[in-house]
Amino acid sequence: MTVLDDIANREGVQGVLIADEKGLCLGTRGVAKSETAAFAASIARTARELLPPGTTELNDRTDYPTINIDYKNHKVVIRNEGSFTLAIFM
Repeated sequence: MTVLDDIANREGVQGVLIADEKGLCLGTRGVAKSETAAFAASIARTARELLPPGTTELNDRTDYPTINIDYKNHKVVIRNEGSFTLAIFM
């Protein structure tokens, strides 16, 4: 997957993971482990459920939340894009 390679080769990126909507790992690069695909997809799915009051559905890609997890000197950015979830480890 050239998209994974392109992201993995960016400065500061230590790993990247992509999962389908059910949490099945579709690919990893770097430090990302396939075992974490279901967790990343679950976090993204749960974040989507935190819609503002009065909102009933997500209209386009800009409505999907981006989740930033900071731990010590590490950061994970998780983003759902509808049919897949992307996790970038920095």
